[in-house]
Amino acid sequence: MGDNDFPATPQGVDELMDSLVFDDAPVREADVPPPMTPGEDIMVVRSLRLPLDMDQSIKAEAQARGISMSELIRDWLAVELAALADDQPISRADALRALAGVRPIHPRAS
Repeated sequence: MGDNDFPATPQGVDELMDSLVFDDAPVREADVPPPMTPGEDIMVVRSLRLPLDMDQSIKAEAQARGISMSELIRDWLAVELAALADDQPISRADALRALAGVRPIHPRAS
């Protein structure tokens, strides 16, 4: 199992859980993460459900680009949000009226 892989079987979950160690020992100062620097992004963890094939495709694409799945998904979301910010939304009724006026590419055979 790699660093970012999750167990795929009940046995794998049991092995992972058995490997965890919990205690009340104080955390060494060297193990405490450094404080955030001004302007550093605060990262929020979100959980979402993806179909297995989509998850595998995203993982493969991230690996091909040499980045994590999280980085790839953040990049895709940033692109979509930028596109939405530049978008000029119209009502569904206006869209349907515009589509109704579009002539077919190929005239229907008589």
